[in-house]
Amino acid sequence: RKRLETLLDQGCDVFVVEFTLYSDTFVVQRDKVKSLVPEDRFVTLGYLNEPEEKHIQNRMKLMDIIKSFNPDFVHLEEVPEKYAYGGFPKELAEKLYSKDRKYKIFETSHDSGFDPDVYKKYLPDKFLFISKWHIEKYKNFDVPMEVIEYPIEIKDRPDREESLKALGLDPSFKHVLNVGLFTPRKNQGEIFEYAKKLKNEKIQFHFVGNLAGNFEDYWKPIVDDKPDNCIIWGERNDVEKFYQCMDLFVFTSRGHATDRETNPIVIKEAISWGMGLALRNLEVYMGAYDNKANISFLSDDIEENCSLIKNALFEKVVVTHTT
Repeated sequence: RKRLETLLDQGCDVFVVEFTLYSDTFVVQRDKVKSLVPEDRFVTLGYLNEPEEKHIQNRMKLMDIIKSFNPDFVHLEEVPEKYAYGGFPKELAEKLYSKDRKYKIFETSHDSGFDPDVYKKYLPDKFLFISKWHIEKYKNFDVPMEVIEYPIEIKDRPDREESLKALGLDPSFKHVLNVGLFTPRKNQGEIFEYAKKLKNEKIQFHFVGNLAGNFEDYWKPIVDDKPDNCIIWGERNDVEKFYQCMDLFVFTSRGHATDRETNPIVIKEAISWGMGLALRNLEVYMGAYDNKANISFLSDDIEENCSLIKNALFEKVVVTHTT
């Protein structure tokens, strides 16, 4: 969405192709993308779990779109090899990356587990990465590459008390925010443990993000045992109302070698709104958040983290932006 907004602001003519519609239930960002372009400039090629023959037939329509639109650039938001099985058909990749193509191909990856040295076959004209971590992963390829990160846009915080009351919340409490879909990698369950240990403090914990059915095995036991000082808001299209008034952003994501964060937008959004942050200093961040006055790092000790949260909420008087 942010990339699309930037391109349109610069006068580019853009056609958006949704390669696969995975779900029509959690569509906040999808709807925003659709609203940015004319109706005939947003096309969905197909749906999840189509029969293989239909899947291939529908995805090959991408070449018809390219032929009619005649673009200067084709930008893939994920490398095609990552979806080789049941995803990006070989027939399509060979046509898209043909040597006689008139357009240039840019590729971005949002994945940390894909091993390009083993699986990368089709090479773009340039990689546009979202993090320095990807530069390291793709360093063995003789292809131009550049990091274009999601921007930190400093925003003015409105009156805290009025903003909290607008959400129906008590300003006399401290309010802790987490944003993200409920998954094992995001690890919201750990924040629920903090909440249980801090139940006698004037602290409320807020969760903005969807409870998707494919992750129900993870989130259902957590939600069923939810302490009273936790509020689940679900997916929202007004998440800025939470960033702008809450006192601390807590991001407990862990992940593992084949499924971890790369460069989370929620961290940048929290910084943009002048929030204090408590997060894990993951390897994939490559030191981006070291020595920041408003950022504290979580450990693997629950008690230590509870103390860190209390200190951040009750002992820090002023939170300032750092750049």
